[in-house]
Amino acid sequence: MAANSCPVCEELAGRVPTPGGVVHRNEWWEVAHHPGPWTDPGELMVKARRHVESLSELAPAEAAALGPLLRAAVGAIERAVRPERVYVASYGERVRHVHFFLLPRTSSLPAGHVTSDVYRRARSQLRKWGLRPNPSNDARADAAERIRSDEAWKTLST
Repeated sequence: MAANSCPVCEELAGRVPTPGGVVHRNEWWEVAHHPGPWTDPGELMVKARRHVESLSELAPAEAAALGPLLRAAVGAIERAVRPERVYVASYGERVRHVHFFLLPRTSSLPAGHVTSDVYRRARSQLRKWGLRPNPSNDARADAAERIRSDEAWKTLST
């Protein structure tokens, strides 16, 4: 997805208003309410300020700032909204700009994130019906080994 057709870039440029405006902004990230009309108070989005499509493409400073920013945002939601839980999710399929949804679940909502639960249940049902193959334990173990052997882990300091 090109930056000029990206809805998150449109929000960051101020062309799509967010309820209450920007909650927090630093050099790398912006936090604001989700602009959608059916969202709840405290339902925030944490958006990379530059157009980047994968977490693996984040610059070291962007990556280093992300954890503390998510922690602060979740804490602020917990204190201000008083939800039962705050879910942090990033899908990045339809909108390929690194962003996270911070989803407060109040006591009036059922436990679990509906979108991810629907996806997980649909995938499981398709596999039960034999319409989608269920990966074997060997296939999962093979993937774990490939991931464990990847060079990305060498970039972490211990």
